[in-house]
Amino acid sequence: QLELLRKEGTIKGSLTAEVTLFAEDNLLAKLNLLADELRFVLITSYAKVLPLKEKTNDAIQSEIEGLHIQATASDKTKCSRCWHHREEVGTNSEDEELCNRCVENIHGDGEKRNFA
Repeated sequence: QLELLRKEGTIKGSLTAEVTLFAEDNLLAKLNLLADELRFVLITSYAKVLPLKEKTNDAIQSEIEGLHIQATASDKTKCSRCWHHREEVGTNSEDEELCNRCVENIHGDGEKRNFA
């Protein structure tokens, strides 16, 4: 679906997209283990997983049984360091052009990831 949005001109690349996955219970539990790191796996600025029963009409069936995907263009501001579109960009007093993750990586102890 991201490639279709890119071809249409709705997004410029995957980091300009936000993705919602609608998954059946077994897959939902596995995907939820990734938590916020799902966005790094999908290479998008935002990613979340919801139960399949909450699927919207514009979500499309993926190649994986029990998984539907909805992707939209992000309306968030782009971080000048990592290029992720995040709602907190412009709100940090240490550097208004950065997202919280980049501020932590530059000025703090660095982010902690478990999977991606």
